[in-house]
Amino acid sequence: MARKSRKAQVQSTPVVEVKKETSALSTAIYARLSVENSGKDDDGNSLQNQIDVCRDYLDGCPWLRLTEVYSDNGRTGTVFDRPAWNRLMDDVRSGKIQCIVVRDLSRFGRDYVETGNYLEKIFPALGTRFISVKENFDNFTASGSTETLSVSLQNLVNAIYSRDISKKVSTALRAQMETGTFRNRNLPYGYLWNEDKTAYVVDEDAAAVVRQIFEWKLQEVSVYTIIDRLKADGVESPERHKRRVGTRNGDNIQGQGWCPSTIRAILQNRAYIGEMICGKSEKALYKGLKKRLAAKENWVVVLDAHPPIVTTEEFEAVDRQLQEGSAHRESTMEWSADIRAGMIDLFAGKIFCADCGKRMYYKRQRVCGCKNVVFRGVYDCSTHMRRGHDTCSSHSIRQDALNEKVFHIVHDQLRVALDYEKLLKAMRGSTGEANIREKYNAAVSSVKLKLNALKKKRTGLYENYVEGILNEEEYAFAKQTYEEQYEALNRLLDEAVERRERFLASISPDNKWLTMMRGAAGMTGLTQELVDAIIEKVLVYGGSRIEVVFNYNDVFYAMLECVEQIKEAGGDD
Repeated sequence: MARKSRKAQVQSTPVVEVKKETSALSTAIYARLSVENSGKDDDGNSLQNQIDVCRDYLDGCPWLRLTEVYSDNGRTGTVFDRPAWNRLMDDVRSGKIQCIVVRDLSRFGRDYVETGNYLEKIFPALGTRFISVKENFDNFTASGSTETLSVSLQNLVNAIYSRDISKKVSTALRAQMETGTFRNRNLPYGYLWNEDKTAYVVDEDAAAVVRQIFEWKLQEVSVYTIIDRLKADGVESPERHKRRVGTRNGDNIQGQGWCPSTIRAILQNRAYIGEMICGKSEKALYKGLKKRLAAKENWVVVLDAHPPIVTTEEFEAVDRQLQEGSAHRESTMEWSADIRAGMIDLFAGKIFCADCGKRMYYKRQRVCGCKNVVFRGVYDCSTHMRRGHDTCSSHSIRQDALNEKVFHIVHDQLRVALDYEKLLKAMRGSTGEANIREKYNAAVSSVKLKLNALKKKRTGLYENYVEGILNEEEYAFAKQTYEEQYEALNRLLDEAVERRERFLASISPDNKWLTMMRGAAGMTGLTQELVDAIIEKVLVYGGSRIEVVFNYNDVFYAMLECVEQIKEAGGDD
C-alpha cells in the first residue's frame, strides 16, 4: 500500500517572521588620575568628577547601558599598561563591554601614537564604540577626515603637555634637592617631623635603638644576634614604630618585624650622620618609565641636613666592618660555587614527598668534626621545612643513599626488560599472537559495520522527512536518537582501535619501553642523561623508602597485558 504524503500539509504551514529588538550596548566608564595628581580631589580631574560627567552623559543615551566603571589612580597616561585599563580591554575582547566612555581624551591617554592606534585600528577591529564627552567625539558617528584630524591634534597636544609637566616637576624637585629644602616624605626610622613638617627632628625612642644597633655592630656582634637581642627585649620593628607615631599611614604591615635586611639598611643609611642623599632614583613620567637607580655622580648630597644620631667616626667604622664582611662573603660564594659544581642534583624537579605530594628540597650539608671540610647532599620535604613538624615529617634522605637505591631499581628494571624482550621475541608469529590480532581486528570491524548501518538509517530518516512521512517533531526526535547512537559507536570504535594499537605497539620490536631500557644496558652509574631519559619522578616515603616512576610506565604495563593475553590465547605453544 502506498504511503500517504504529508508534503502538502507541510508546505501549507505559514511562515511567521520574528522581528528582533535592538538591545542597548553594554558600556564602561573609564577614568584615570595621573601620577602627579594622585590622591588630590580638589581639582576638576578627580576620579569622581570624571565618573560623574560620564554618568550624566549616559543618562541621556538610553541606547547605552552602564555595565561597570574602571579607574586607574596614580597611573601615567603615557603608557597603556595600567591595571584597570588592562582589565577593561580583557572584558572588551570577551564581549562583556561593547562601548567605552571617557570624560576627555587626556584621561584616555597622552601618548598620541598609541592613542591613535587604539582609535584607528584596535577599536574598529574589535567593533568597539568609543566616546569622549568633552571633545564630543564618537567613533561610530565620526564624519570623516576633518573630525579625525581634530582628535589627532588633541592627542598631540596632550602628549606635549605631559612631557612639559614631567620636565617642570623634575626641574622643581632638582632645585629643592640642591638647596637642601627637599624632604623625603618617607621619614628614616629615628626621626619625626617638626611642627610645620619642614625639617627632621630626632625621635629619641627610636634613636636609642639605632645607637644600640651601631654599638653592637662596633662590638662585632653578628646581624642575626642583633635581631635576637632586639626581639628578646621586645623592641618593635621600624615599620610598626612608624605607624604607631604617625609617620607612616595605613595598617597593613608587611613582614614579621626585624630581619637582616632591616638591620643592614640602618647600618648603611647615611641619614644617621645628618646627611641627606637625593636623586638616587629617577623616572620620566611622560615616558612612563618606572623608577631606576641613577648614576652615583648625579646624586645630590646635602651635608648637615638634620641632626645626626651617630657620629661620623662610628658610622665609618661600621662601614669598614661591613665592607670586610662583604669581601669575605664574596670569597665564600666563590668557594661555595666550586662545592656546588662538584655536587650535582640529578633529580632536580623529580623528587616528591610521598605523603604530602610536595617537592623535596635539595641542600648541601656541611659535615662537622672532620679534619677537612666535607659536604654531602640531602633531600628534605619542603612542607616540613617551611611549615614545621606538625604538617609533614622531614622524609630526609641523603643524596648518596638515594642515588644507590635508584641505581639498583633501574638495574632490576633492566633485567625485567631483557627477560620480557626474549619472551616477546619467542611469542611473535605464534598462534596466540595471530589469535589476539584477529580478535582486535574483528572488534574494530564489528563496530565499523554498526556505524555503516546507522549511517544508512540516518539517510533514510532524512528522506522520510523530505517526503513528508515524518513531521518536524518526529524527525527531530529520531535524529537526536541516531546522533546519540552514532556518538556512542564512535567512542567504541576509538576504544577498539586504541586497544589494537596498544597491542601492536607492545609486540613490536620497537617497543618504547624496551628501547629505553636497552639504552641503559651496560651502565655503571647514574648520569643526568640516563635519569632524564627513563625516570619521570621519585617518591620518598618515611624510613627512606622510595618508589621510582619510570617514563613509559604505561607502555610497560600494556606489554605485560599483551604477554598474558598471548599466553591465554595459546601463545606458549
